[in-house]
Order: sequence, then C-alpha cells, then structure tokens
Amino acid sequence: MKINYLIVLVIAVFAPSVANADRVQMTFQYGGVERTAQLFIPSSVSAGDSPALLIALHGRNSSGLRMAELTEFNLRAEHYGFIVAYPDGLDRQWNYLHGISGHPAYPNDSGFILRLIELLKQKHNVDPGRIYVTGISNGGFMVQRLACYAPEVFAGFASVAAAGYAAMPVECKSDPAVNMLYMHGTADEKVPWQGLGVKDADGNQQLVTMSVMNSVKFWVARNRCGPDVNSKELLPRGNSPGTHVKIFTSSECEGNAQVVLFAIVGGGHNWPGKPDFIPPGIAGRVNMDIHASDVIWQFFSDSQNNP
Repeated sequence: MKINYLIVLVIAVFAPSVANADRVQMTFQYGGVERTAQLFIPSSVSAGDSPALLIALHGRNSSGLRMAELTEFNLRAEHYGFIVAYPDGLDRQWNYLHGISGHPAYPNDSGFILRLIELLKQKHNVDPGRIYVTGISNGGFMVQRLACYAPEVFAGFASVAAAGYAAMPVECKSDPAVNMLYMHGTADEKVPWQGLGVKDADGNQQLVTMSVMNSVKFWVARNRCGPDVNSKELLPRGNSPGTHVKIFTSSECEGNAQVVLFAIVGGGHNWPGKPDFIPPGIAGRVNMDIHASDVIWQFFSDSQNNP
C-alpha cells in the first residue's frame, strides 16, 4: 500500500454538498441500556449497493454529532460513497479498558460497536471487507482496543491524538495483521508524545499510556513488518507556523499491512486541518498542511486496493 500524498492534500477542495444525503439517529438496546449513533448515508448509496463503512469515535466529553462537525467526514462520504457512523459513548466517553484486570467491565464498548456494525450490515448491506474505524483522543484509544479485540472485523484503523494503552502488549491478539495509522502532535500536552506514567500508593511509577514511538513499534512487531522504514517530510505550505509534518511508513508487513505515523512536529491535541474547534488551551498548534480526514480516508482507500 502506498498513500498518494498529493491527493491527500487536495481532496477537500472538491468536497460536494450533502444537502440530499440522509442523516439519521440510530437507537437500540445494548447491555441493558439505550445506545445511540449518528448515521450519515450519502445520496449515491441505493438499494443493492454494498458500501464501505467508517466508524468515527469522538473524544471524552464529546458526542457523535460533535465528531461529525470536527471531522467533516460527511463531505468525504458524499464524495466517495461510503457510510459514516458516529456512535455516542455513555457519559460522553469510551471504556476502552473494559474487562481488563483492575478496570470496570461495564460498559463493553467494543461489544456495542460490533453490534452497531452488525445492524448496519443487515440494514444497509455494508461491505464486510471495507469496514474502518477512526477516533480522536479517548476515541483513538478505543480504536486501538478494537484493533486488539476484533482485528478481523476491520480493514483499517486510524488513531489521532492517542497512544497505546498500558495493557495493550498483554491484551492484544496477535492475528491477523492490521493496517494502523497514527497521527499525533509532538507537543500534545493531553496525551504526551513521550508517554504518561503516574505514581501508585506505594510511590512506584505505573505506565498509563505508551510513548507514541513505542506504540508504533508495538504494531510494527505485531504485524511482523520488515526492518526498513520509509520517511518523508511534507513541504510546509506557510499557514501552520511552528508545525510541520513528518511521515514514517513501515512496510513488508504480514498480509501486506502497513503501519504509518504522521508526526505533527510542534502540533498539539487536535484534528489537523480543523482549527478553532477544540479550545486553544487543549488544541495547541493546529497544523494546516494536511486535513486529518483526507489523510485517513486515503489510507483506508489504499488499504482496500491493496489487500
């Protein structure tokens, strides 16, 4: 798989209107409670089609509707003809540590998302070979849990502003290999690039989040990738002072999978390409040389063309 970075940079220019598309809220029972998801069906999808499906997971204290506003995936979905689902986390967050020793088993958000996918496959004839998931922050951690919990369900994963969780190396299934994209700012203060640890009651340091580089290395090893890493630096376009983008790609992985890191040097805790949405004190510097949604969909599109 090879991402066409030129296309990544210009897709948004041609984004069409979504006036005739279908926006609905799904509601169903799961785990004894009512769960919801916001759904976008592009106008080009009709009976008999077998469209791709993108699951987009919001961050903590957010919602599916806000995730739709942040990512503008509806515009891309209308242009390329895929369905987008924006699930809502209970209490506006995702329990990506469900069932792991020392953490609450409820709610099982992995089970909820898998049930959502099954319902969408039944109702909209979603192509089971083109199901993808992305998320930001707490939603990005949930993406990585899904990559461990049900790697066979998804054709690609993209985590923005989130690193590997501490239990991931122990809890993660070893098969199959997965397509994994990371996008992370080196100056992210909410999910630090270098990882995060806290002291327990005995004063011992406990890992909370892995460093971004160790997270990437975990997936490189899990996917049994080759030793070569291709690197590329995007030429700054002049509207992102203090930031620039470096891209690292590991290939020769089992199953033709890839692990890709978009390092936003100087970037904060945000969705690159979308300024003035997350409060500045959290977002930090927002890089405008790319739009995260374009990069992510291009990565997923390339994965479906290179099985």
